Amino acid sequence: MRSPKEILNMSLSTLLMALLYYVSGLISLSVFNENTLITLSAFFPEGFALAAVLLFGKRMLAGIFLGQFILALSLGFSFSVGLEIGLSNTLEAYIAYTLFNRFKLHTSLANLKDVFGLLAMIILLLQPFSAILGNTILYFNGILQPEAFTHSLFYWWIGNVLGQILLTPMLLILYHERHNLNIKEIILVITVTLLVNYIVQITFEIKNVSLLLIITLPMTIYLSTRNLLYASISSVVLASISLYFAHHGIGTFTHTESMVDNLLDLNYFMFSHILLVLLVGVLFQEKEVAIQSLKNMAHYDYLTGLPNRHILREEIHHSVAMAEEHGDVAAICFVDLDNFKPINDQYGHAAGDATLQEVTQRLKRFVSAKDSLLRIGGDEFLIILNRIESKEAVDRSLRNLVEAMQEPITYGSVSLKISFSIGVSFCPEDGNTVKSLMEKADKAMYCAKKRGKNQICYAYELGH
Repeated sequence: MRSPKEILNMSLSTLLMALLYYVSGLISLSVFNENTLITLSAFFPEGFALAAVLLFGKRMLAGIFLGQFILALSLGFSFSVGLEIGLSNTLEAYIAYTLFNRFKLHTSLANLKDVFGLLAMIILLLQPFSAILGNTILYFNGILQPEAFTHSLFYWWIGNVLGQILLTPMLLILYHERHNLNIKEIILVITVTLLVNYIVQITFEIKNVSLLLIITLPMTIYLSTRNLLYASISSVVLASISLYFAHHGIGTFTHTESMVDNLLDLNYFMFSHILLVLLVGVLFQEKEVAIQSLKNMAHYDYLTGLPNRHILREEIHHSVAMAEEHGDVAAICFVDLDNFKPINDQYGHAAGDATLQEVTQRLKRFVSAKDSLLRIGGDEFLIILNRIESKEAVDRSLRNLVEAMQEPITYGSVSLKISFSIGVSFCPEDGNTVKSLMEKADKAMYCAKKRGKNQICYAYELGH
């Protein structure tokens, strides 16, 4: 049973969705409409509704139904027709929610699968379904004449398609980027887009749609390579201001005497922009993810997730710099597992991997936030202790670590015993370069091995 707070939240979300649907529907239909219910251009409520149901689930369906029902009644339709239209749009939203989850698409639109899946769903499934069902309702209620059915079907389809393709991707991306928004940059993007569109359509009175595309596309494509959200916002602003101009009989999309031809050109213009923005933007996103993945593969160990020897030099340089800046000491601890090879030989590499992963977890518990932990070889680790209080404190900590490692590791029914040999060099006493510190820590580690393993040896014990 839902709590009163949950009921209140659901009621508010339903009312907000209904209000958004109703208001955006009135605005869309007031700009260009074929008849009372069908717009010749983008029908924005569909974009809001699809984004809402994909992000927040089936709880948005009631708001979608209520918004469409009230919109239909306010346009003069009967109660029964409003009910039927409202139910058809709600069913469309439910199908969208089901298909999106069935095909495991993600609302972040982080890859081409998500983008193509969303576009295909809108163009080939949702809007053909919505257009056929909606116009059938109008036809059987005597509102739509048989000879106008195909004509009305096309405009219903294209209006809803554009409403969803323009708004839904932008809203989905905006939702996922909401914590990283830079309001000043967004305002700048909107301002520049408005200014460019005003200059080319009003100041220079460009009437050729292809020329308008040539001028405006480079800006949005460039934005899509930098920030997909900004490019999507720019496309929506570009489309909205173009609709506004056309509605007032000015701008590029008044170049013919036929309002229908002008609007078809406008629809083509809007569709070209948002489609290219999505495809280029997601391709660049995937490239950045691939590059970052390659960097991670190069700099991080795949088994333990620890930094590897490729960033060892950088980590030690950082510790040396900190020691010099604060006048304190850093310890470079070369850690090698004792008798690791027999574990692999006797129980297999899976047991060896499990051992290394468990060792990593134990080492992580030992290392504080100011320190560093790296895996620099098969069974070799490096611990860098920064800003240490004294050599005695380091010795106490390392002996606690050695003792903690005495706890056997359970692998299946097998109990695996492990231990460490540790060699330690201090900065600046044993050097202040990567080479000197690593060489002395390495020699100290081999000294610990020779002493019988499960030992700690310090570079200063070996002499210089």
